[in-house]
Amino acid sequence: MSTLDASRLEVKVVSGEGCRRNLEVAVPIEYVDVERRALTRSYASRLKLKGFRKGRVPGQVIAKRYGQAIEEEAVERLVRQACDAAMEQHGLRPVTDVDVNDVRLPSGGPLSFTASFEVRPTVPLGRIGGFRVEHPGVEVPDRAVDRILERLRGEHAAWRTASNGRPEPGDSVTVALTRLDIGPDESDEDGPGSRQYDFVLGQGQALPDIEDAVRSLVAGGTDEFDIGFPDDFPDESRRGRSQRLRIELLSRRVPELPELDDAFARTLGDFQDMDALRARIGEDLEREARSTSESEVNNRLMRLIVEANPFEVPESMVAAYTDALVKDIQGAEGEEMREAGEKLREEIRPTSEFAVRRELLAARITDEHGLQASEEEVDARVEALARNMGEPRARVRARLRKSGALRSIERGLTEAKLFAFLREQSEIAGVPDEIEAAPDEGKP
Repeated sequence: MSTLDASRLEVKVVSGEGCRRNLEVAVPIEYVDVERRALTRSYASRLKLKGFRKGRVPGQVIAKRYGQAIEEEAVERLVRQACDAAMEQHGLRPVTDVDVNDVRLPSGGPLSFTASFEVRPTVPLGRIGGFRVEHPGVEVPDRAVDRILERLRGEHAAWRTASNGRPEPGDSVTVALTRLDIGPDESDEDGPGSRQYDFVLGQGQALPDIEDAVRSLVAGGTDEFDIGFPDDFPDESRRGRSQRLRIELLSRRVPELPELDDAFARTLGDFQDMDALRARIGEDLEREARSTSESEVNNRLMRLIVEANPFEVPESMVAAYTDALVKDIQGAEGEEMREAGEKLREEIRPTSEFAVRRELLAARITDEHGLQASEEEVDARVEALARNMGEPRARVRARLRKSGALRSIERGLTEAKLFAFLREQSEIAGVPDEIEAAPDEGKP
């Protein structure tokens, strides 16, 4: 437990660029002496040295043998304690690791050091209302229901092996690929011989040249082809190069799609006929379109609020958000993606900076106006979920808490309250009648 008196520290706070803060701290030498003595007693109580009983080693012997280690540990402890005390005293809350430098302990003291870190910014709340946002309307694309029905037919297709004819887009094929141009000083990474692949033509699962080659064959047919690799191919050694392959079409399977009739509708759920299935799909599309348009209104409104309340954001938070976006876009990072990743970071940095600014501003508005979802509101949502699932509320709540979904429910309810409040402060123009009349599903 620290006995450091923060009022006896000499602390100077220097504001750096943006949200960076630098502390210059001096600790009176007597605290160093106290820490040295405490560590010496601790060493003496647990060390066992030849010629002394455990816990009875004289302090001067400990100091002679372990003096350097005690000195370093005393300084490390005091720097940590003093840094925490100085930040607490000045109300500084770091959002990054604290970088300690220039640690000095001259003869006769004091102990001094500098600490550098970024802090959560002070978010101003100026104008958050009086804006005019145009509603984008609700639009379900033409033939959207037909496209979903065709996708459902494809998902429920029966595959039949075809012994003649050439493959067409949508067919599933099994091919054997054999590399023919392996030089004397290189080897195929998977060893000699052919390798088999299964894929569906026309879905981008194979290189374009390979798909074109396969479509020229019949089942059981074989031929040789020059296959080009694109400039963005994952394997850098093959980018922009051509390779000679022998391709054999081992099998071709064609989909047999079910008829769009009442029998098919009944296989998909509690639908009596195709009219009922079409109606449900239309309702789902309408609901999705409404949700998309409402989200767009919220985004437009929040952008205006962010632009009206400028403030500095910590570079570390922007960098962390950018890293997360790059990882989502690229997947697992590899050596070959590093250069592309740096370029991508530059391109999406403005998006990351806006997202961080939006998040901080939303949190400030939520706190300022008491818009956080209450325990009762979360309980009501859990109760509704339990009722729909036909399970006890306690069991559902425990499962939601374990999976982290309970926190997601709380965030969703809080966000709904936030945007309901913000919309009341501004004008949303051109709201379609169906949205005006529909119940507000976002409210808790």
